[in-house]
Parts: sequence; structure tokens; C-alpha cells
Amino acid sequence: MPAAAETSPMFDPLFDSLSAVDPTVLGAVGAVLVFLFAGVLLRRRGGRPNTAAQRKRDRAHNEAQKRPPEEAAAKGETYELVVKETQYDRVPPEVRGTINGLQTFVREIPDPDGTDAIESGETIRVQVTDYGTKGTTAQAQFLGRA
Repeated sequence: MPAAAETSPMFDPLFDSLSAVDPTVLGAVGAVLVFLFAGVLLRRRGGRPNTAAQRKRDRAHNEAQKRPPEEAAAKGETYELVVKETQYDRVPPEVRGTINGLQTFVREIPDPDGTDAIESGETIRVQVTDYGTKGTTAQAQFLGRA
């Protein structure tokens, strides 16, 4: 019968102290370390797929954020906007779409509980009234359905 593997005397105090710790605590510490390690790996990768299409979208997004909002949609002008998202859970309710790549939020829309509620995919006419504080979004007034 082979002899039991001996540990180095240097590690004896470590093993003695670990045997006194509750296994649940050791498991929790191990889980936290695994999540931290996974977080570091995801952060290093950027958390996004590194494909040519994703890099192209990221470049376009960065360029759009640098351009003045007036280049996409002039204040006071009327545009047709395809509703990408309805946000009826907000107060006041609003819909979101894009005008020439500029995220545009429209308030004062028809009653979301009524029969004339706006749905995603609908085209509406809006008038741009203002820009967001960073110039990456616009606010618009609902004029009607296109």
C-alpha cells in the first residue's frame, strides 16, 4: 500500500486553518472568485463579439455621436419617423425612432390605452423641437400618422 502523500511543512498552517472554515464559506468565496475571473475575461474581450460587422456598427455609432445633431435633423423641420419602440411605461409615455441615424423621442402621443395607440413599425410625422443635452438625441412633437 503506497504511503499517503506528504505535504510540505510550509503549508501545514494553511491546511489547518482551512479545515476550520465552514465549507459553505469556502464555496461562496470560490464562487465569487469564479465570477470575478469571468468578469475580467469578458471585460478584456469587450463583452461584444469581435466581428467585422460589429466593428463597422461601432465605428458608425462613434461617428454619429461626434456629428452635430443639426446635420441629421434640423430644429423646426418636419420628418417621417418609423417607430422602433413604444415606451408606454414611462411618464409621460413616448415613442422612439431615428431620423437620419439620430435617436428621436416623441412625447404627447395619442393615448396608449385608446384605440388610436401608436405601435412599433408605424410611420408618424413629427417636428423636431429640441436636442438632448449631449447632442446625441432629439425630442420631437407628434403631428400625426404618415
